[in-house]
Amino acid sequence: MSGPPLPGVALVREPTDEGYLYREGVRLHWLEWAPPGTPAPPAILLLHGLSSNARYWERVARRMTNRRLVALDQRSHGLSDAPPTGYGLDVLAADAGHAIRELGLDRPVVVGHSWGGTVALEVGATPAEQVSGVAVMDGPIASISERITWEDASRMMQPPLPRYRSFEEASEASRQVLGKAWGEDLQPFVKAGLRRDGDSWVLTLTAPVRLQILEQLYRFRPEVAFAAIDAPLLVGLAAIDTAMRAWKEEGARRMQETRRDAVIRWYDSRHDIPLIRPDEVATDLEALARRAVRV
Repeated sequence: MSGPPLPGVALVREPTDEGYLYREGVRLHWLEWAPPGTPAPPAILLLHGLSSNARYWERVARRMTNRRLVALDQRSHGLSDAPPTGYGLDVLAADAGHAIRELGLDRPVVVGHSWGGTVALEVGATPAEQVSGVAVMDGPIASISERITWEDASRMMQPPLPRYRSFEEASEASRQVLGKAWGEDLQPFVKAGLRRDGDSWVLTLTAPVRLQILEQLYRFRPEVAFAAIDAPLLVGLAAIDTAMRAWKEEGARRMQETRRDAVIRWYDSRHDIPLIRPDEVATDLEALARRAVRV
């Protein structure tokens, strides 16, 4: 749950700005948190995970009031458009790169959670996209295709999408997932991830689009991206994940052989680290940003 801010700063309760960008006919929504005056460089671009939205990062943003943060609703999420196709990692990375240029973020630190971490890695590994640092919060750090077949992966990762009778039912489902980390401050985040479908509430992400994204995620090779990124790197991993712990440990060991300078951080948390441990995430991102300035 929300805790105290970083020492010496006050909480920012709401985004200071928001708007839309357009790239190749697709409208992309963004939120911004910025302090009065001149923010400390670099800015930070935040990329949410699958079936999430830009408001996922609000708890972290409230704790980083000395610099500019922008969170992007990736296509088919939040208030962004949902084209039926166009979910290759190169396209998603180009969306993020477009946001960097259009919003004048000037070599930001790019941060991604879960699937958003693969997009952040793709952005960092693309020479044309100038970044100061990359952070991945509990995203894949080793190839999923080395561990499981696509047929098995698609069955495991594509359960039936939920359909809620009311917004209250959707909020209760999120509360059950997050447990003690739940707070009423997350109501706008839950609402931003839903749309009305008749008398029901459903996710903004449809099953066919989700399957396209999952196939890209399955074929992604994080180890190639890690080697290609020429910037400070932070990898955050959820320690309370017994089913995946051995795979994560092996991936972390192999990644560190490629990137000895990378910081690997194990959080006493389940998958949603930025919601469960926002103070620690904010502190670690601040350290990464300061490190990026020195490089």
